[in-house]
Amino acid sequence: MKRPAISLCMIVRNEAPSLPRCLKSVQGVTDEIIIVDTGSTDDTVPIAKSFGAKVISVPWNGNFATARNAGLNKARGTWILFLDADEELAAEDTEQLKICAGHLEFEAFFLQVHNHSGETLSSPTATVNPIVRMFRNRPEYRFRGSVHEQIAVSIIERRPQAAFHLTTVKIHHYGYAGTVVTSKDKIRRNLKLLEQALSDNPNDPFHHYNVAVEYMRMQDWRSALVHLQQSLSLSGPDTSYYHLIYKYESRCRLELREYEEAIEACDRGISQFPDYSDLYHVKGTVLYASGRKPEAKESLLLALQKGSPPAHYHTDAGAGTFLSAFTLGQICEELDEAQGAIHWYGEALRHNPAWTAPLLKLIRTMRLANRENELQMLLLGPVRPSSPEAITVAVKALLGEDCKQAAMALLASLSQDGGSTSEPNLPPHMSLPSSVEDTTAERIKNAYLHGSKGEALQLLRTWLTTSSAAQEVSVGEAYRKSKTLMSLADSQLSCLTESLPRCVIYLQVRRDLPFPKIELEEG
Repeated sequence: MKRPAISLCMIVRNEAPSLPRCLKSVQGVTDEIIIVDTGSTDDTVPIAKSFGAKVISVPWNGNFATARNAGLNKARGTWILFLDADEELAAEDTEQLKICAGHLEFEAFFLQVHNHSGETLSSPTATVNPIVRMFRNRPEYRFRGSVHEQIAVSIIERRPQAAFHLTTVKIHHYGYAGTVVTSKDKIRRNLKLLEQALSDNPNDPFHHYNVAVEYMRMQDWRSALVHLQQSLSLSGPDTSYYHLIYKYESRCRLELREYEEAIEACDRGISQFPDYSDLYHVKGTVLYASGRKPEAKESLLLALQKGSPPAHYHTDAGAGTFLSAFTLGQICEELDEAQGAIHWYGEALRHNPAWTAPLLKLIRTMRLANRENELQMLLLGPVRPSSPEAITVAVKALLGEDCKQAAMALLASLSQDGGSTSEPNLPPHMSLPSSVEDTTAERIKNAYLHGSKGEALQLLRTWLTTSSAAQEVSVGEAYRKSKTLMSLADSQLSCLTESLPRCVIYLQVRRDLPFPKIELEEG
């Protein structure tokens, strides 16, 4: 039996760069495409028509709900799916969405919107928000709100007993990546519309919440707090975003260095949402920032114990998993608990093998603990980088830390696994074991070790002030300078015993040195 039809409804304006990706993602899923264009001057309309879309031109009146409803009036499917041009339906979830369309016992479906910090699918996910994105096509269901328009309120008012279903279907959203936000000036646009909406309805908790979010994007923490508190006083625990108010209040107070108030906001939220791991993570970061590291560890451990929050919560990617583990690693490192730092950086990588930050931290921590052999086994086993690109990062970092045996072992594993290359794209100045050691760095290190500090400092001074004819530091020179500073630090550490108080200080300084500048843009 043919499944009930899905109508994709969108509103667009000058979306030519991103629209093809969006429409390609729903091919074979939707039965018709209705696009409301509010005044495009680029190729948006021809692109939409090339995908078979029916395009309706509607003058922009500053109200998103009005534009969306114009599309609903033309839709003929049983279901309405709505997307924005800067979104795409996850390829692996298309069949699941078609299965959902066959379940007419539901009035609407929540889909999981993954907000990316970049403009491609490979960009890290910053937040995950469950949002109603597919609902029954009924004439009484219409959007409300000039900005951050909503459909769920209309459905519940018309059918108080309506059944909603929470799915794991993903939508990838790129619209709040930095360059996109800047180019579209979304914050200013949203704030203007929301302030008008608030003047019309000053007691609407959702408007106050959304105004607070825009102020947070502007880093106006005090103004955000005012509206968060208004939203909290006007809404109740059953409100879909209520749990977020506590988290955002804590974040604002953290930025304002109101640490005790931030912790208290987390505790209030935890008392009502004890399974929301984000609140334990945020509380841990506040305690960490305020210098209460042992307590911070306890809160982050609770976050990890809770794990990823249930799907109905809006969450920061990694809260309760890799982000909490990484923060624990940082705390252990600062407390000079090398074993704990190694463990938690490894856990962060286990949860997110593509993330390079804990990988770099793990390499440095184990190098300073003289555990290169164990590092090699870890990188070839439990925390092996998940892609050739991540392996390249790891190899560069290993070479920068003089862990050449581990670097070569990782390269060999890439070749054995059928990688496209057995050697990463390394800058020519980086030396593999078969290469000649950098003689200047060795001369400086040896001079220092043998007591010729004057000679070592002179060599270092010459190196640090050398530049090309154009007064630009080349990649190779930048790399050698970083390596030289690290070599000098290692030389000083080799003259000390671990029992000396100074050794702990020197170790911390050595940890904080930047990795060798192996790419010009990193410098």
